[in-house]
Amino acid sequence: MDLVSDQNEKLKYPKCIWLIVLNELCERFTYYGMRTVLVLYLTTILKFNGDDSTIIYHSFVFLAYFMPLPGAILADSYWGKFKTIMCLSAVYALGNIVLTGSSMADMFGLDVQKIIALLGLFLISVGTGGIKPCVFTFGGDQFRLPEQEKQLLHYTTKFTFAINVGALFSTFLTPELRQSVHCLGRDTCFPLAFGVPAVLMLAAIVIFVSGKNVYVKKKPEHNVIGRTFGCIFYALRTKITSRVPCQSHWLENAKGVYTETEISDTRTALDVISVFVAYPVFWSLYEQQGSRWTLQAMLMNGRVDFLDWTIKPDQMQTLVPLFGLTFLVLFDVALYPLLAKVGIRKPLQKLTLSGVLAVIAFVIAAILQFNIFGDTAEIPSGQGRLNIYNGFDCKVFVRSRTLHVRDHIGSLEMINVTHTVFSRDDVLITLEFEPECPFVPEKYEFDTTVTIIEGEENSYHLVNLNPNTITLNHAGVGDSLVKEKFGNPNLRILIDYTFDFDDNITLTSADQNSFISYPLSQFRGMNFNAVKVGKVQRKTIDHCTCGHNTSHVLYTHFTTKWR
Repeated sequence: MDLVSDQNEKLKYPKCIWLIVLNELCERFTYYGMRTVLVLYLTTILKFNGDDSTIIYHSFVFLAYFMPLPGAILADSYWGKFKTIMCLSAVYALGNIVLTGSSMADMFGLDVQKIIALLGLFLISVGTGGIKPCVFTFGGDQFRLPEQEKQLLHYTTKFTFAINVGALFSTFLTPELRQSVHCLGRDTCFPLAFGVPAVLMLAAIVIFVSGKNVYVKKKPEHNVIGRTFGCIFYALRTKITSRVPCQSHWLENAKGVYTETEISDTRTALDVISVFVAYPVFWSLYEQQGSRWTLQAMLMNGRVDFLDWTIKPDQMQTLVPLFGLTFLVLFDVALYPLLAKVGIRKPLQKLTLSGVLAVIAFVIAAILQFNIFGDTAEIPSGQGRLNIYNGFDCKVFVRSRTLHVRDHIGSLEMINVTHTVFSRDDVLITLEFEPECPFVPEKYEFDTTVTIIEGEENSYHLVNLNPNTITLNHAGVGDSLVKEKFGNPNLRILIDYTFDFDDNITLTSADQNSFISYPLSQFRGMNFNAVKVGKVQRKTIDHCTCGHNTSHVLYTHFTTKWR
């Protein structure tokens, strides 16, 4: 016993392990930092809609978690772990550089920018997925077992700690770099948010390579994954085609071609897979924190009053590694003993409890989304609604016997009327302008008809068609009362003949820290368009700041209040 003890003491902890752990910390910073801001980059810069952004995001995550399979085959059968990590890390770093470049490639046009970004995401998913099964196991190769079993456990803890630390710092920092820094004429700075993780990935490669001469590098022996799948398919084929009676277990049909150890290991792996068969469902839902949940967070103000701080929509993902680090410390000390007191001791019991908590989390998210959207407006049966927008810088008087209306509309304001109607009704109205109205003859009255349809809301815009003609235009098609899918407010812009649809409208936030531009052509036909949530202080069209005190007529109407 003393001899064994002395021998164990002589086996020192491999110093190269710290290089592997630090490499993992930098790589996880890169992956989580880039992924945290990805959906907002796709929606705000590349102009993908919420659905397309979600598809791209989850396709990227799927490929990143599928690539460990070919990565493991490369490492086990051909290149070995060290070469696999080196080569695919280079691909990984190249992908980050390409993605960063796409965020600066405005001169190429939006379509080219999208292609460059998707190429970068593909390279990143190949790189991060390919090294995923190799880095941890390469660290395990540095220990001699069973003599250093306890040291291997310590390495596992350090490796997990590095993952969570890298994720924690990156999920907090990259949203700050994205929003708090302005660059390239925008109120955001995605080149910096992607560039910092790219630099960390290059640093990870340098750190890993620095230990090249001290690593234990095991040569690839045989294709474990290929042999496992081969065992399964050969056993199935033999069971189906052979006339020999089945063995005690269907995998026993692979005897003679595959060893007892291979059959036993395959059987054990299949038993484990059956336990985790529901895990793909959990992880597909879990990954929504970076897509749908981030889009949901964009609809909230993010204020944390007691800290006097506003959390960014994508910064919510910081909670995952934060809790990961907290529970890493508390599991054995507090959480597991507490669960044992209520009868939850076995691993399957703990997994079941975790699943229940996940279900509760998604129920809460659904309730929150419902509260953000609110109730959809409905028009009672047998009624229709009419909106009239006044596009003049003066009061307009409206009267109609059919509608029982005798009222006035203020300058650049509107009136809403609900009318009992069966199917459809064309109603005569009279519009009279106050004497101070510019470009309108004195005591001028304008008679016209409007259409009111049961169950619909229709809008009309009173405006100069040209300097000598006044018209009441039907604004777009019937107004939609359905909430926008992602909870964003809908904006309608009503303009007169003095504006050119080649112009852009810029909405500046109340705090003057952000702005967003939309082409006026997007609002041609006076239909509603979904716009970004925010509190707007002013509206600017090219070099003209437009509002109530201007000779131009610009009427903006939001269907929901901006927060």
